[in-house]
Amino acid sequence: MQNVRLNSTISKSWMPENRTKKLAVLLEWCKIVHGCIESGQIEDAKIFLEQAIHEAEMPSQE
Repeated sequence: MQNVRLNSTISKSWMPENRTKKLAVLLEWCKIVHGCIESGQIEDAKIFLEQAIHEAEMPSQE
């Protein structure tokens, strides 16, 4: 996983608002999963990661 970019190069002003909101929700899921992993709650992290994937796969309402 070399060359992983953590920051988007696209300005938020160029993205439709619903995509910006979707990215914000996914970022929150990532924070929850990260917190679970850091605290050793691996099974909880798996559940939250599954939910985040489901959220990401939902079509945008554009």
